[in-house]
Amino acid sequence: MSVLVKGGGDRGQYLDVDLVPDSTLETELDALKAAGTDIVGKLITLTTAANYECTSAADGAVPDGKVDSYEIRGSTYVLHCKLWHYTDQNTTGHTAKGIINIPYSSIALGDTVEVSNGTTFYTIRDATSGGWGFVIAKDVPGSGYCDVLF
Repeated sequence: MSVLVKGGGDRGQYLDVDLVPDSTLETELDALKAAGTDIVGKLITLTTAANYECTSAADGAVPDGKVDSYEIRGSTYVLHCKLWHYTDQNTTGHTAKGIINIPYSSIALGDTVEVSNGTTFYTIRDATSGGWGFVIAKDVPGSGYCDVLF
């Protein structure tokens, strides 16, 4: 009889995203690197302070992902992360599946989205107390477009 062995690495579908650390996480990463401690595996949480930014997951928090690998470009860390979770502006947790780029009429980082009322129905806006998603980047690749994590 054969035995099914479980474990031995990550499995399944995760969203691979490049993120930049906030200043708090960057300080932690510098300390880890100086101590010879591996940065890979560090658990992270998304922020709403800058496009594609993350910070260290707090004690007791649900992590949004983990650092899978990293590189240093100039003096900046680029963290190659696996995302599996995000928390929307209504404090509801969701599974991260993909990112779309879409025009917006009024939006901020971290907002949930809904269709903007108009005649074309091609744009989104902040859904305030409803909606879906998480605006992870604004004005990319140019003004008036945002990346929304779903």
